[in-house]
Amino acid sequence: MTDDLSTLLHDAVADVEPADRLDEIRARTASPMRSAARPWFYAVGATVLATAATVAAFAVLDRDDGGDAGPSHHGHDQQTQLVAAYYVGDTPMGPRLYREYDEVPAGDPLQAALDRIEQPASDPDYRTSWTPDSFGDVTVDEDGIDVELGVNDLSDDLAVQQVAYTLQAAAGERLPVWFWLDGQRGNRPYDAEPENDVLNLVSISDPAEGNEYEGSFTARGRANSNEGTVVWEIRQGDRVVKSSSTTAEGSVDRLYRWEAEIDLTGVAPGTYTFVAMTDDPSDGEGPGPFTDTRTIVVR
Repeated sequence: MTDDLSTLLHDAVADVEPADRLDEIRARTASPMRSAARPWFYAVGATVLATAATVAAFAVLDRDDGGDAGPSHHGHDQQTQLVAAYYVGDTPMGPRLYREYDEVPAGDPLQAALDRIEQPASDPDYRTSWTPDSFGDVTVDEDGIDVELGVNDLSDDLAVQQVAYTLQAAAGERLPVWFWLDGQRGNRPYDAEPENDVLNLVSISDPAEGNEYEGSFTARGRANSNEGTVVWEIRQGDRVVKSSSTTAEGSVDRLYRWEAEIDLTGVAPGTYTFVAMTDDPSDGEGPGPFTDTRTIVVR
């Protein structure tokens, strides 16, 4: 894994971009799966799109809308690609979705992203309830993203949101997700719920888990924090070695980009935990800050 993951992928999902690659994805993933369209279930649990107007309301957002720059892989080759994968983790307000960027074999990014969330996350703080063979083929067209299920249990709302966020990020567009079973399409689509309701309120794009640094590094991510304040710390065990804060580009309605230059002067070589936190205006009276962490190595 390279030290800096800053330009290849744009942050997902707040700033998804359709780009020209959507046509390429459609052509590559064309499948007869969609030919049988009898509904086999009624939507259970997750937010439902009632009309096409709802899809229009989730118009594709521009980079200036607040997503962070997302990761890049400067040593990237033709054998691999990066995908944004969403996993479940614990927060002061119960389980929510966290995002990590993972290097996977090159190929269809939709299928690669779906395959990725069938496997454990790279970050040990995250988890998934999807297991190998949970999904079959995945396709995309102007109607949405179609996913063939190997299981028919959609009762876990957050697990369904995990799929929706992951696939919308891979497609680069806020498209509804349709689930299929035994050649039959569900009668209603699912869409990603608002970020404030589903996502952990702070995320780290860089550094990636296990990155190694010497001298300094750039940390970046997205957050919805009081007055945009994002607190960061470098910890070794329970000891805080260095700390400061930065300011995200906005707050209140969704997650916004944040970035901080981290000077490692005075930090001895070793393994540390980099922590990003929302500001806690309650002075400990509330549920506590939202946090995200990454293990880093200082050389």
